[in-house]
Amino acid sequence: MVNSKHAFWQALLFTIFIFVIGLMVGLFIENMRATNFEGQVSSSETALLDEQIRNNIISDSNLSCDIILNSTFSFADRIYGQAQSLEKYDSVSQLSDSLREIHKRYDLLRILLWNEMQNSQKRCKYQNVHTVVYFFNYNAGDLKTKSVQSAFSHLLTDLKNKYPDNVILIPVASNLNIGSINLILNKYNISTSPALLIDDKKVISDLPSFQELEHIVLQSNKE
Repeated sequence: MVNSKHAFWQALLFTIFIFVIGLMVGLFIENMRATNFEGQVSSSETALLDEQIRNNIISDSNLSCDIILNSTFSFADRIYGQAQSLEKYDSVSQLSDSLREIHKRYDLLRILLWNEMQNSQKRCKYQNVHTVVYFFNYNAGDLKTKSVQSAFSHLLTDLKNKYPDNVILIPVASNLNIGSINLILNKYNISTSPALLIDDKKVISDLPSFQELEHIVLQSNKE
């Protein structure tokens, strides 16, 4: 009887020890991920600041619209690639809110990028360049929303892959309670997510087919 009790307490202490070690390792890995993305966000903020200053300079110069557009696409693609990496970390992140805060910073960077594209469009009147803003729910809880957002994501990836030099894709989380994003949602009367905003003109809330989306995007600047 005594040996049984002794074995029970040994097993309990060993289980608690393993749990604590696992928790500490998990927190360490989580903090390493957050630190890694903090560095990426800082780098992106520097790049965007450089982009903003550059746009201020070229607005008073004779640089071509092609140079402006190439610079915008380069930055947009880099931010989009980093966002995809961030989503992979989000899917396994359960112990800290650090990545959520970093995600907010990425969203703000993309909003600034969007504003820059709007200004460039006013100046250069691009006919074959389209901005697709994708509003989605960050860390959606219900399976239906996750399924629909997954379908939207694959659809937009296919569109971007088919038209890499014509489509600027800007994913933005709509449910992080960011003031500027809330104002944008109100401005365009977007009350549900996921939703697409095509060239600041047309809002799509129902999941389209690829052919339908392709037609809407390619025709938007001709209306």
